[in-house]
Formats: sequence, structure tokens, C-alpha cells
Amino acid sequence: MYIEIAKEIKNINGHLYIVGGAIRDFFLYNKPIEENSNIDIEILGVTAKEIEKILNNFGRWKLVGSLFKVYLIDNLEITLPREKNEFSPSLDIKTSSLNRDLTINSLYYNPLTEETIDLYRGKFDINNKILHYVDKETFLEDPLRLFRTIELAGRLDFELSQDLKKLISINFHLIQNIPKERIMGELEKILLNHKSPSKTFRLLDEVGGVEILFPNLYNSKKIIQDKKFHPEGDVFTHTLMTLDILNPCDRTMELMITLLFHDIGKNITQNTNFKGHTRASRNMFLNLIDKFTNNKKLISSASNLIFYHATPLILMLNNKVNKITIRKLAIKVNIPNLLKVYEADILGRGPLDNSQELDNIQQINSIYHEIKEDLTPLVNGSHLLAWGYKSGKEFKKILNHLYILQLEEKFNNLEEAKNIVKNIWSNI
Repeated sequence: MYIEIAKEIKNINGHLYIVGGAIRDFFLYNKPIEENSNIDIEILGVTAKEIEKILNNFGRWKLVGSLFKVYLIDNLEITLPREKNEFSPSLDIKTSSLNRDLTINSLYYNPLTEETIDLYRGKFDINNKILHYVDKETFLEDPLRLFRTIELAGRLDFELSQDLKKLISINFHLIQNIPKERIMGELEKILLNHKSPSKTFRLLDEVGGVEILFPNLYNSKKIIQDKKFHPEGDVFTHTLMTLDILNPCDRTMELMITLLFHDIGKNITQNTNFKGHTRASRNMFLNLIDKFTNNKKLISSASNLIFYHATPLILMLNNKVNKITIRKLAIKVNIPNLLKVYEADILGRGPLDNSQELDNIQQINSIYHEIKEDLTPLVNGSHLLAWGYKSGKEFKKILNHLYILQLEEKFNNLEEAKNIVKNIWSNI
């Protein structure tokens, strides 16, 4: 479609260029432009009304954004040239390209002539795997670029130029003025898609970003753990190591957010040999997560996993890995997810013999698959009514008690449950 649009634009003396990630990846990975899910386009030399008239010939489109308008049609994102905060169709590439963030994203590719305009040695930087800003002033117009550049460097495994690194370090505090949804969007890319999230977080730390965005995590650098169980050293190092364990295909934000914050409670439990750190971690997490998201489901799931993340180890150390304890645990937390967190926690350490704990994972998983069909309550309110009891405030109390007894294998059928209820009812 973009080639046909480019021809229409040319007919009215305008110019269409492919810019941004699609052309960058073409030179970086030899990836055909057509294979990109989104293609960024910039059109010079025509007015907004002329563009809209042309787009009407290619299907439905919509205009998004308030300050910097973007036309969306199919998988194309079309922008107009701007100077400062005003659109100016008469701008040339040299002036318009100053709004590009990085040199590797400043290439302009004409699909009709197959010519690439490279004003800032973008190809050179791609080949040398280094990031430079195009223009210091325009780079800072959108503070999210400070975080987005770190994300891009981590994803592409590029280095920051000294000037860019200094610019980000000095100005990273501006990220606090950005809506949480945009910050969370970049964090999701790092946690879910990066081959080594820990490496990206190390770079983020170098520019002061961890201290600003994740102060509790930053403070965990000071918390040194017992070398017998954590030869990697401090809590910060351990946390970053856990982020690299899960394969990207197995990652979810629920799991990765859990790992990111699972040990921050050690900051305030060091004097008690970290006793109660899971509860402290959960409470600290709940106090800070609204800086990033209002997603109640994510917050609830992650806080639950944080609280229970050490339970598999505790059960193993107390020789309580059995059907009854796993049943009781399964009604409190998602066991498959808990085991993924537990495994990342185990492997996210220095060189240790983890065989016993890995065997523990297999044992818990095996038991869980045996008992997961047993988690449905055998007795419900209709049973109590059928047994002649009138609905009332005690129903929930009795049903909850019966459910615990069921999990503890104190009865196996309704008849046995009915006999138990008689005793419960008489004692209330």
C-alpha cells in the first residue's frame, strides 16, 4: 500500500519516505520492510487536507494524537513534518529530521527511487552498534526518549555514545513527568522481550534510572546475603539474575514483575536474617506499584506470588511436601506460576548445587497435577439445604470449615460430610 500512496503523493509534488524502525532493521538485519508489523512514514511537501484526500482512496484511516498528529491506516503510521510544535509541509528533510531521536532512526528511504538519505551517519552507527542523538534539544522534548533509548540499547545490544549517556544521566529525572502507562510500556518491552533484562537494567542503573524509578531495588545493592546460599552477593545482583532465567516465550508481566520486586523486603528485614521478608516485600510492592500501573489483576497476582514465593522452599525444609499442604497452597496461589518464580529464584544465584530444590519443583508439580481436580468443593449450599438446614449466616462458616477438612482428607464423600455437619451445627 505505501508504494501506491507514494505514487499519489508524488503526483502532487510531495515526497513519501519510510523512516524509523523499519528502515533501521532493514540495514541492521536485512529484514524486508514489508515484514514489519508497523511501518513509520513521513510525508513532505503536501498539506494535511491533501494527505487525507489521498488516504480516502485506500480505505478507512484515523487520526490520533493531540500535539503530534499521526495518521493510521492498515499497518502504516504517517506523520507530517513539524518545526517546534507546528506542522509545516514546506519543511525540507534536513530541518524535519532534527525531530528524529537517534541517528540510527534518522534514515529516510524513498520506496519509489530506493534511495536512502543518511544525514547523520546513521548507517555508520548501525554498523558500529552505537547510539547517538540527532539533536540535543529536540531529543529532550519527549522525556520518554530517556527510557526508550535505554530499552532500545538493551534490545539491540548497542552501546550509548558518551554524549548521549551524559545527556540521559543528567535529565533522567524528567521521566517522572511522563504518564505511568508510557513508562510501563517500555518496562514491559524490557521484561518480556529482552534476551537479557539484567543487562538492560545494568545500563539503566548506569544512567541513574534504577534509583529514580525503582528506589527500593536500588537500595537492595546494600543488602549482602549469606554467601553459602547466595554466592552472587547482594540482593540487587540476585534480583537481576532472576530476570534472565525464564525464556521469553514463558514470560508474563505477572511473573516478571514478581521477580523484579520479590526480595525488596530484605531491605528492612536484614537484622532478623530476612525473616518475614516475603510479607515485607509484598507490602512494599503494593505501596509502589501504582507508579507504574492500575491493573488490578496484575497487582493482585504479583503481590500474591511475592508473598508465597519462598513457600516451596519452606515446605521442603520442613518435610511437608505432600498432597494436603499442596492442596491448601493451591487455593491461595497459582501453583504453576509459583513454581516458575521459585525456579527463577533458585537459578538466579551463583554457582550452587541446586539439585535438591529442582527436585522439589518436580515433586510439587507432580503432586499438583494429581490433586488439582480435587480442589472443587464437594459440599455447597444446596447440599446443606437438602440436609434440612435453613440458609443463614452460619452457612459460609460451615462450608469454609468443610472445605478445609476436605483438603485435609478428613472426608471423601457427601455422606461423611453430612455426618460432620451434624457435629459442627450442634457446636455453633
